[in-house]
Amino acid sequence: MFDSRYRAFLADTDCSKEIHYQLRHQVYCLEKGFEEAGHFENGLEKDDFDGQAVHFIVQDQLTLEWVATLRIVLPEKHKLPITEIVNGELSFDMAANSGVVAEISRLSILSNYRHSTAFVSDHSYPEILFGLIRAAKEYCDIKGVDKWLFLCRRSLKKIAARGGMDMQEIGKPINHRGARYPYLVDLKKSFSGVEGISPSAYGLLNQDKSFFRYSDTLGVTAEPAL
Repeated sequence: MFDSRYRAFLADTDCSKEIHYQLRHQVYCLEKGFEEAGHFENGLEKDDFDGQAVHFIVQDQLTLEWVATLRIVLPEKHKLPITEIVNGELSFDMAANSGVVAEISRLSILSNYRHSTAFVSDHSYPEILFGLIRAAKEYCDIKGVDKWLFLCRRSLKKIAARGGMDMQEIGKPINHRGARYPYLVDLKKSFSGVEGISPSAYGLLNQDKSFFRYSDTLGVTAEPAL
């Protein structure tokens, strides 16, 4: 299970954010070729939305290797990466929504860890993915975020569904590094089926402590939280 080997951290210092950007560069530029490696200085894959985002990283506690990332882009005047890419082709209106909507993006896992799966008697699920989702969910619950948007391959929806997480398709696919689909996750509703489909994933998602602050491990002052 995730917690027996891995630990998720909120990257709340310059050092931990660099770890996050380096991992993104490794996965997005070198492993998958989604971005041109030469476009980024010092091997740090960054974009304009990082300034309105919070960042997570996962460490393998056995090897001490940093293995995965996720960021939550918080809304700024209803502007998120997905709204720029899909050009208003969503069946979901952010401005008309009464809740707070954030976007989950830069979900990246090193190739050696991408198929790390928790096998248990009732079900199997991708443990690093769900460990990151758990951390993001707890953070958003604290900050009052109600919904997530994703722009991703359809395969991610299928993988999430194995653990009981529902992702609602809210638009047509677009060609963005291949076919990408826009999805909506309602944090109050989309996890309601997890317990019935995978009690083990349900147990993971409902642990008391889902992430640690990187600054706490160093005894340093964190950057102001978004």
